[in-house]
Amino acid sequence: MAGNTNQENLAVQTAEINEIKAGFHGSCRLIKDLGEFTHVLTLQPSGQDIVYKFQMTRRYPQTKPNIIIRCPVLSEEEIADLVKSMDTDTLGKPMIQTLLNKAEQYINLNKFNLNSKPNTGKGKHENTGRKNKEKRRKRKERQEEEEVTDEKKTSMKTADDVIKRIQWDADLPQDEFVVGYIDRFLGIQEKYFTSFSWEDIASVDYNVLAVPKHRIEYFKYKDIKVWDKPRRIDNVFGSTGSKKTIYDVIADYERLKIDTSEKNESKNADDSSDDDSDDGISVTVDGGATNFQTIDDSEEESESAGFDEEMCDDGFDKYWRNKLRPNYFLAFRVTDPDIVHTTEGIQDVIMDHEPRFESCCIPLHCLHVTLCTLGLDTPEQVAHCVEVLNKLKPELAYMAPKDTPLVFKGMDQFFNRVVYAKVKCSKEMYTFVDHLKLCLKNEGIEIRDNHDFVPHMTIVKVTRTVGNSTGKKYIPPWVYSNKLDVDFGKQVFDNIFLCQMSHERRKDGFYSSPTSLSF
Repeated sequence: MAGNTNQENLAVQTAEINEIKAGFHGSCRLIKDLGEFTHVLTLQPSGQDIVYKFQMTRRYPQTKPNIIIRCPVLSEEEIADLVKSMDTDTLGKPMIQTLLNKAEQYINLNKFNLNSKPNTGKGKHENTGRKNKEKRRKRKERQEEEEVTDEKKTSMKTADDVIKRIQWDADLPQDEFVVGYIDRFLGIQEKYFTSFSWEDIASVDYNVLAVPKHRIEYFKYKDIKVWDKPRRIDNVFGSTGSKKTIYDVIADYERLKIDTSEKNESKNADDSSDDDSDDGISVTVDGGATNFQTIDDSEEESESAGFDEEMCDDGFDKYWRNKLRPNYFLAFRVTDPDIVHTTEGIQDVIMDHEPRFESCCIPLHCLHVTLCTLGLDTPEQVAHCVEVLNKLKPELAYMAPKDTPLVFKGMDQFFNRVVYAKVKCSKEMYTFVDHLKLCLKNEGIEIRDNHDFVPHMTIVKVTRTVGNSTGKKYIPPWVYSNKLDVDFGKQVFDNIFLCQMSHERRKDGFYSSPTSLSF
């Protein structure tokens, strides 16, 4: 039944898009099958400096398309109001033309001038006069402000300057910086610096995380704000008079960490954890990894001369508290006997080289492929996630690519600290994961993935505790180099487990799981 509905919706979308393309005056661009979107239609009316982007899912026209508007003439607030004005109750029917008509009405009502070419005649003079009047008013306000302060503010380095500094300064660890930026719909958001593509935003693809630089509000080094646009704080270059640079911030932080660690040598609870965080290593799309350092929290207060506590969010925190780090994950449990047996053989090979790596081997009853990571910080959020997953089970069971099994073949590593099995899956599997994350997000569940889905099964992971105690923090590649092309086996994708990142385990040895789905 759902399949028929999807086919009907696709037919409606295709017919509507063809009709719009035939009668639309201006540029029109269409992209099909982009992640969770079946069609992405981009329209720029002739002679207007505005671009409309309509992203349709399989549920369109039963649900509204996602609307993105780009217009350099309008402010962010005006664009947000314009999007709100495009509300419609024509669900179940083609609505793109209706949305465009509503946008045009709103633009005309507010007398927005979106002409991409200069006006001529009387309208041009009226517009020029209005602009000159506005310029004179702003100039007068600046003069009055300078008379009151009796000095001109020092020039502050821009967000673009900070980005380039972090990118090109080899002494700055990019993966320990966080960017705070304004999302037009969600407000202030935080992502790791390494999560973004810092290319020209006009040249990146739709599935790449990018942000206009004028929306960046602050940068953090770990938990410490080092550049804050609203507060005019620059502790990266020291351009606003603080005379403190990013090197000073890092030196103060490291000195404080050493002082505090001497008082808390016994506090290292997280180091021995074999949770799904891969000990701070996050996977990237191209098979590499980004190392996010994590240090345990401490309740004991400490002091550090010259350390700016006001720059730390939610009060001063001595350690690198990664607020973006997930605490739950959704996983496909691997139980195929051939895969388990082959994995056990690989672990034996590595332990023959270093027996003390035994505690670093992922228990065979915990083998899994992570689908996405979540942030569930309260019992109520966990219960809500369980309810949502159970509600989505029929839909997920229908979409699950059960006809094409996952193929576990070959091995690779992250920083020589994590050895994993490569997992080859179909395009439908990637689409399924994207759809799963979209459904969860629509239900208010926080997705804490910093990178796209890259299927892999961890085999051995050297924790800091073992690395520090043995002096062997890395697994030499030559130990398993003759096994790099090993064929582990296949398994049909037929389950999803909601797992907690903790030491707790079920009776069968698998991660503590509030719920699971079987297809």
